[in-house]
Amino acid sequence: MNQQINLYLTEFRVKKDSLTALLLGQILAAVLGLMLIVSAYDLVTRWSLNNELSNLQGVLQEETQKTGELGDVLARRSQNNSLTERLDQAEARLESSRQIREFLGQTKLGNVDGFSEYFKDISRASIDGLSVTEFEFSEGGEKISLAGQVLDSAMVPRYVSKLEASNSTIRDQLFSPRISRSDATSQLFSFELSTSNE
Repeated sequence: MNQQINLYLTEFRVKKDSLTALLLGQILAAVLGLMLIVSAYDLVTRWSLNNELSNLQGVLQEETQKTGELGDVLARRSQNNSLTERLDQAEARLESSRQIREFLGQTKLGNVDGFSEYFKDISRASIDGLSVTEFEFSEGGEKISLAGQVLDSAMVPRYVSKLEASNSTIRDQLFSPRISRSDATSQLFSFELSTSNE
């Protein structure tokens, strides 16, 4: 027995899912929600930027007012010619003293502190039986020469070690000693201490 099926009948046709009203409503609600969120964010950002702009405009107005006041003060001061001249003279003296100080700092023409500490250290280092008869400071105290007489030649190294423990910059000097007998009949020794910058 043969049975025929009619595929053109409506019950046999493939059903197509069309967008239902519910699904379409959900999509539309999601798009509207997203648009509301973006709009709200934009409004909050714009409100914040407007507040910041108004604060900055207030600060700018205050600074502009201060600048104007300072400009007025400066204009009044610049009109005082004697003050301007004195200021120019003071600046010229300052520059001159800087140049002199720089020149003196680069040359060894003298010692700014003086040599009184050197003399004190020479006298503090004295030993019984040793006498300093000559001294010479040159190049601002960078070169030192001492000469004298001593009873025993072993006293000269002790004297040098006492000088190296002194308070002034004499302690930083390296002394080269020379010791010799004063003459054949004398029991005294002559000594010379000198420094060199080499």
